[in-house]
Amino acid sequence: MNSRSLRRFIVFVLLLAAINPVRSEQPSLHSHREFKIGVLVSLTGSWNSLGQNTVAALQLANEQLQAAAKTEHGGYRFHLFVRDTQLDPAKALAAIQDLDKRGVKIVIGPQSSAEVAMIKPYADAHDILVISQGSTASSLSIPGDNIFRFCPNDIREADAIVSLMWHDGIRTIVPLWRNDAGNNGLHDSVKAAFEKLGGTVTTGYQYQPTTTDFSAATASVGSQITIALTAGADPNSVALYLAAFDEVVDLFHSAAGNLTLSSTRWYGSDGVALSAALTGDSSAAAFAANAGYPNPSFGLPDTLQNLWQPVADAIEARTGITPDAFALSAYDALFVVERALRDAGNLKDFASFKAAFVDAANAYSGVTGSTALDTAGDRLSADFDFWGVRLVNGSYGWVRIGTYTNGTLTLF
Repeated sequence: MNSRSLRRFIVFVLLLAAINPVRSEQPSLHSHREFKIGVLVSLTGSWNSLGQNTVAALQLANEQLQAAAKTEHGGYRFHLFVRDTQLDPAKALAAIQDLDKRGVKIVIGPQSSAEVAMIKPYADAHDILVISQGSTASSLSIPGDNIFRFCPNDIREADAIVSLMWHDGIRTIVPLWRNDAGNNGLHDSVKAAFEKLGGTVTTGYQYQPTTTDFSAATASVGSQITIALTAGADPNSVALYLAAFDEVVDLFHSAAGNLTLSSTRWYGSDGVALSAALTGDSSAAAFAANAGYPNPSFGLPDTLQNLWQPVADAIEARTGITPDAFALSAYDALFVVERALRDAGNLKDFASFKAAFVDAANAYSGVTGSTALDTAGDRLSADFDFWGVRLVNGSYGWVRIGTYTNGTLTLF
């Protein structure tokens, strides 16, 4: 489907979807063309901005596919079984086990690598195809398993943020990161990429996901910055790299009381980009704006804005949160699933459906561009946007401040 045809299709089904409410866990219509889709997202825990937008994106895609199916007197229909994991790996495992009992063999989400790592053995053992929209840990890039990820892995994100730091004259970084699979992967990949360029990476500080008091963390990284400066480093060449989720709010509250951290440049990760929790807290947002704090996020192609903007607007109208490429990749994922089912016919032969899914993903180009996968089942395209918190018209919000496209850095 070319861009003009896809644009016309989106406009058409958006109009039809307006009069077709979404069905979630409704009774079956007893059709072999109807399939259950599990949705594992954080709705009330950390990173819930992505969780809310993911559900809205899938509801929208589902409505559009239903509208198209009615028009065609065919196609496939889906029931969404939404589960709130709260970004908790144990809850994600319990959820997929429950969905399996309900006959669900296709799951979109979960959004964090820690959750994906927890459910992976179960999904592999029980023939469940998992499509994560937010997991980036390169440790999960494993060919042949049942885990597919519609976003680039952490090695590619590291290339983007390190390119920006190096461009800005940063030569020493002090890392601060959450102890989970995704953020550990980001730390490791950023460290490797930065040191490959000749930069220095200090020991940093790794905090536990349950941390609420960040005084020890901020004291430690503040001390490491002081040591680097005392050793003769140019203050403009030292920065803090943070890989986190919504706990960034409490962390910034703690950092604001440290003069060293308040005068240091900060760089971030995809887990905080476009976080509604951060911009919703005025003091934490002010700290972020003062620190610069660019956060890379899997980017939406400018050349396809006429395709993704209407979808993004429709999602934001439902949630009040600006969606990013992670959420829109979940939207694309449901269309890929539908095309795979058209080719495979059903889920009776899981291996055939899995092969059809890979073929469909490799051939499909949606609102986020090509969904082609590498040999490990991760997205091949790896362009990034940089987002920063800025004061605009008297309130703090996220502003797109640059891009990293095909290895080229552009700042606005």
